[in-house]
Amino acid sequence: MYSSYFPPEFSGAARQALLLARELRRLGHSVEFLTVRRAGLAAREQIDGFQVTRLEAGRGRKHRELKLWWNMLCFLFARRGDFDVLHSHGAYYTNAIVGPFARLLGKRSVVKASLAQDDLHQGPRSLVNWAHRLFLRRVDVCVAISRQLKQEFEALGIRPERLQSLPNAVDDVHFHPVSADERARHRVRFGLPPDRPIFLFAGVIDERKNINWLADVWCAQDAFGSQGLLLVLGPQSRDDPSGLLTCRLQALQAQYPDRLMWAGSCDDPRDRLQAADAFILPSLKEGLPNALLEAMACGLPCVAARSSGNAELVVDGETGVLYEAADVDSLAAACSWALSAAGREAGGRARQLVERKYSIRSLAERYAGLYRDLFS
Repeated sequence: MYSSYFPPEFSGAARQALLLARELRRLGHSVEFLTVRRAGLAAREQIDGFQVTRLEAGRGRKHRELKLWWNMLCFLFARRGDFDVLHSHGAYYTNAIVGPFARLLGKRSVVKASLAQDDLHQGPRSLVNWAHRLFLRRVDVCVAISRQLKQEFEALGIRPERLQSLPNAVDDVHFHPVSADERARHRVRFGLPPDRPIFLFAGVIDERKNINWLADVWCAQDAFGSQGLLLVLGPQSRDDPSGLLTCRLQALQAQYPDRLMWAGSCDDPRDRLQAADAFILPSLKEGLPNALLEAMACGLPCVAARSSGNAELVVDGETGVLYEAADVDSLAAACSWALSAAGREAGGRARQLVERKYSIRSLAERYAGLYRDLFS
């Protein structure tokens, strides 16, 4: 499996890759990872029992992928007797090269698109766009995790027989609802107020997630009269190297300590999800968000902006509530609904939906079947 970013770097696509790999290993498959080597990280190491090899990319500003591709091809050629399938978690131009490489080596390839209006984005006509389309057409199976990504693959000319719809998944054994007593214990552990509503946001602190807008309006509108605390959980974004967005959160927290708490990043958000009353995701675009799946698995009422990915997971009024992105009145009504009896009932239905459609155990079986079909 190839992922451009990999732990200890934060990546939603890599989290899904590791989740799938663990379950495939349980089914008897052998998985190892390729990724890009970045400063301070070892060329080879074991993560969660999987071999991870980091490959050097070019150091210039342009076409750094050429050195990466050369190193990848050399590695794959040397190891050609050790694997059957190349599976890329990401469908960007740099990722799609796995299609031609697999064909050259007599192997099979899978490319999964993770983010709408991003992985497959085609700007003005250029040689890069032409190469991206060409590479994707050499891939054996393209995986779309949402309806919008399926449409984006189709727009690039991917034939129906080479296109599969397979969602992201969640470990619904690890992420699960808890009793009121256990929720109270989690709140004590994390220093959270015992008797106030807690809305949790989990995700990288970047512009796409729209978390700074949410924090601003939450504090300015006095939590929409809910007396709630907005608990923000997530790392600083690679796209914000100066930390401007996280500094804004810290400044708001200092000004409104009874309304906002930024808890930084953590490897596993489960216990904080189980401490919360509701989950809120203001993203402007998504693939099929991990954090929303995890919150649903924990039985939380979910409030999400009506955008790609979110609107596919949340059945409005049934398993959560959607609000119009960047609409303060719509958000306020959604937060009020989440704390109502109807919201709590929706959290239970969200858990049932996850068990039925998004469990990692069933998804891994489907991927195992996909891999087998590549050789039939």
